[in-house]
Amino acid sequence: MSAVPLTDRGRRTRDALVSAARGVFEERGYDATRMADIAEAAGVSYGTVYTWFPTKDAVLMAVVDGVVNGLYDSLRTPEHTDPIERIERANRSYLDAYRANARLLEVVEQAATTDREFRAVLAGLRKTHVDRVAATFRRLQADGLARTDLDAHVAAAALCAMVEGFARHWFGRGETHDEDVAVATLTALWAGALGLEN
Repeated sequence: MSAVPLTDRGRRTRDALVSAARGVFEERGYDATRMADIAEAAGVSYGTVYTWFPTKDAVLMAVVDGVVNGLYDSLRTPEHTDPIERIERANRSYLDAYRANARLLEVVEQAATTDREFRAVLAGLRKTHVDRVAATFRRLQADGLARTDLDAHVAAAALCAMVEGFARHWFGRGETHDEDVAVATLTALWAGALGLEN
């Protein structure tokens, strides 16, 4: 738990710490980051960091809280009559959000190896993604547009894992690729797996 600011100045100080902490975590990684590094990056005294955050984990959780809603929003796609177009938009949105947060997600995965709260954050993101995709698959199956011999939840979990793993590999290596090709390829794989037709 972190302290809740009661004044505008307190909010500004806490926000500056969270912003500085994200940069430090992304640069140094979870294990190598120290509270003193965050204080230095924010331009505040060492004690000021502890005024707002009792531990390094609490700082990282505040950083994560600041981006989680944006990640959840990336999992939403507007309704479209064409299911393949919807899948294409969802894949593009996911890759865009992952790219913007790739290094932070690596840091959270590092922290998650020893901390169940960070494991829960990652599990929550995955569950939300899979649940939303599975619900869409069930609607497509009910409408006679997708294969009905597949379990919607298992298919959703497998396809979401493919996209997540692809994003981790693609953005985690610092390589530059054609995103349009990536999105088209992922979408074709989803559509083929589900038996969707153009």
